[in-house]
Amino acid sequence: MKKFKNGIALKALDDEGHGLARIATLSAVDHDGDTYAKGAFGGESGEQWAAVLAAHNWGTVPLGKARVFESGDEALAEFHLNLNSAAGKEWHSALKFDLDGCDGTGSHQPVQEWSYGFRVLDAGYEEREGERIRVLKKLKVFEISPVVQGAGINTGTLVMKGATLKDEHFERLTGDIAEMLTSIRADPTALSAAGLKQIASLHDGMRSVLDAAEAEEASARRLMAGQAFRAARRHLQV
Repeated sequence: MKKFKNGIALKALDDEGHGLARIATLSAVDHDGDTYAKGAFGGESGEQWAAVLAAHNWGTVPLGKARVFESGDEALAEFHLNLNSAAGKEWHSALKFDLDGCDGTGSHQPVQEWSYGFRVLDAGYEEREGERIRVLKKLKVFEISPVVQGAGINTGTLVMKGATLKDEHFERLTGDIAEMLTSIRADPTALSAAGLKQIASLHDGMRSVLDAAEAEEASARRLMAGQAFRAARRHLQV
């Protein structure tokens, strides 16, 4: 039986149609009452590939494909849109439009959410705070889809590549962070619970920037290695 889980946070999107999305936080309990065991998304080799579809429409040509894997407490999807197709171009434009201008100043907020279709291969149950929680231990992810509304935990754009981030905004942001850290060091007890939560969110966002950069660098290395292998094979066949 195929099921759908909503709430993917888009982390990066470039002009070539490549992006990185968080499809689940493993330790969180989502709105369906599910949580995840480490390795639930990894497949046999630590990763699996899935189609990218529009709104779970299995009767249409895929928008592209995605590599699903885990990093720390996150399940991530490194997706590649087919910009040679009309639908791929349209969705790439829509996603870029949704992200453009979301520079952390609050002037724009992304509204696009995502979902993914899957089959449960292995699961169990445990008690958390008096509630029975399903623990998804192994999943087959068939597709990820941009949708109008998701029901996942902690959704929203964290960082994007290729969208507008002006120098003056970045300088103001880093200046505010430096001032905040100075104040905290001077009087750590003055920080409220809300302030601590905001700092935790900022930390998660910064971690996501590094994760996205590391994923892109790893993808580039794999591409270069593949090109070198194909070149060597052609040379040996001559």
